Amino acid sequence: MGRPPGFDKDKVVQAVERQFRRTGYAGTSVDDIAKAGGLGRGSLYAAFGDKSKLYLRTLEAYCDRTETAWAAVLEGPDDTALERLHAYLVKSARSVHDDPDRLGCMVTGFVVEGVDHDPQASARVRRALARIEGSLTECVQAAQCHGDLDPEADAPGISQLLMAVNRGMEVMARAGLDEAALERVADQTFAGLPLTARARSWQAPRPVVSGAP
Repeated sequence: MGRPPGFDKDKVVQAVERQFRRTGYAGTSVDDIAKAGGLGRGSLYAAFGDKSKLYLRTLEAYCDRTETAWAAVLEGPDDTALERLHAYLVKSARSVHDDPDRLGCMVTGFVVEGVDHDPQASARVRRALARIEGSLTECVQAAQCHGDLDPEADAPGISQLLMAVNRGMEVMARAGLDEAALERVADQTFAGLPLTARARSWQAPRPVVSGAP
């Protein structure tokens, strides 16, 4: 298979990204990549380089998109910060089930698989996790400023807890736990936050959120 005339590199990267998310780095062959991208080996190497380079490119694109998506969920005014934290948990519960192929997060896959072939990939994953944690911490602090969370609570600690729940729910979803059970986990996690008395009377809406980035 040669290079299709005028092929779209971005579409190829997206298709190959899903292949890596489906079978992992070690479980994805160059032939798998070529088939997913609709290219021959020669065209693949000419356009993107070797497997390692293409993995890094797909990982960078995925991280960019994921950081933007979580920032869109978490950023906003202080008076809706608590609602946004709830939306983060609901989105976390639904993310795998909302994907037609039930693919999980590429960052989680990288960490679980223990891919260490490229220091650049490791650094990109750490940067993505740090940025998402930063967005969460800012949202927690906004909820504290508005009087919805205990102002003395450890905001970075809360954000790390929420990230751990996010990753755990993804693993459980891929293991077969259904969406209703995961949403109960999200609700229990939210109820366990250091909510103020006023916030505990708040009835959390069930936000309409899209699936994983």
